[in-house]
Amino acid sequence: MVSLARARLGAIRGRLNKFESASSRMLDRVLGIAMTVAVVLLVVWPFVFTGSVVARAYFNVSTPYLEEYTGYWTLIITCLALAYTLRKEGHIRVTAVVEYLSQRVRDRLEIFVAFVALITSCLFTVYSISLLIFAIERDIQCIYGTFTLLWPVYLLLPIGYGLLSLALFLYFCRAILVVLGKD
Repeated sequence: MVSLARARLGAIRGRLNKFESASSRMLDRVLGIAMTVAVVLLVVWPFVFTGSVVARAYFNVSTPYLEEYTGYWTLIITCLALAYTLRKEGHIRVTAVVEYLSQRVRDRLEIFVAFVALITSCLFTVYSISLLIFAIERDIQCIYGTFTLLWPVYLLLPIGYGLLSLALFLYFCRAILVVLGKD
């Protein structure tokens, strides 16, 4: 009976390991492209703000719509940076309390933290998708005089949160594999 349970656990571990490995390669490629977009946005951003300040100061042209667009830029850049940093294992960790726990408890706490972060990110993803659908259905436009459609800007939100959710899911799988490997 015990050997059958161990064999099943080994099969599950093997499948989870294959899935995590293939998904990691795919997500790394997608995040590479997404980080290129984020870098372009970061490079364009100062020029957009400088143009806005010059237009306001010298030509008395108001550009309040830029605040709305750049607010969403900030969000997408943050999501992409978080996902990229998580994949590269570059996050800062606060270990003041955790370092006093046993390794076994730390590993299980890592699963719990990854699960909570994953659920939160998935909720944000679902909400951003519903916001995108609402903007498409209602033909939502920028209210600051340009009357541009906002759904192309809102489209960035589910992409950013979706990629962050995928990175967190793979992090969660890796945390489970660590615990399965030790048991």
